[in-house]
Formats: sequence, structure tokens, C-alpha cells
Amino acid sequence: MKTLALLLLLISSSFSPDSILGKWTNADKSKELILAKNGDTYTGTSEGKEILQHLVYNNGSYTGKVFLPKRNQTFPCTITLKGDDTMEITVKAGFMSQTKVWTRIK
Repeated sequence: MKTLALLLLLISSSFSPDSILGKWTNADKSKELILAKNGDTYTGTSEGKEILQHLVYNNGSYTGKVFLPKRNQTFPCTITLKGDDTMEITVKAGFMSQTKVWTRIK
């Protein structure tokens, strides 16, 4: 059990806050998201619109807001890197949440 906890700690600490930077695509490759640093926060742009806003890195994940253009609404989100080339974006709306997997474009 201690070995598993140590392994998880090493994996989560192997990412720097800037590991999120770059181009990402969704599961069906229909959307592209460019993550950039903006001062002390991170933003994500798709088709010229700032979709991910005010992302702050803390303890291995990023918290901020996601703007959904189809709904014209902003919701809280959490992003977790699952490897160098995979991230999960979880959007929360009230009691419901939805997680999507994105892959780095190389």
C-alpha cells in the first residue's frame, strides 16, 4: 500500500505547471484547444474564443472556468493531466459533472 501511494505521488509530482501548455484535441478529433500561460494563470483557446479561463495550478490539477459557446454559459472546471499527452477536463454544472479526455497534438 505504501509503495502504491509513493508511486502515485511520484507520478503526480513529475508534471510541472507548464506541462499543460500546447495543442490538444478531443476524443473524436473534431476540436482543437491551445493552452497558453497568461501571467499566473492558464487559458485555453479554440477557434479564436477563450474557452478555458483563469486556470490555476494547485496540487497536480488546474481549476478555473470553461465557457460553453453553445449554451453561452460559464461553468467551473478541473483539469488533471493523466500523462504527458492525456488530460481530463471535468465540467461541473450544479449536481452534475461531465469529464472529457483530450490528447496532445504533436
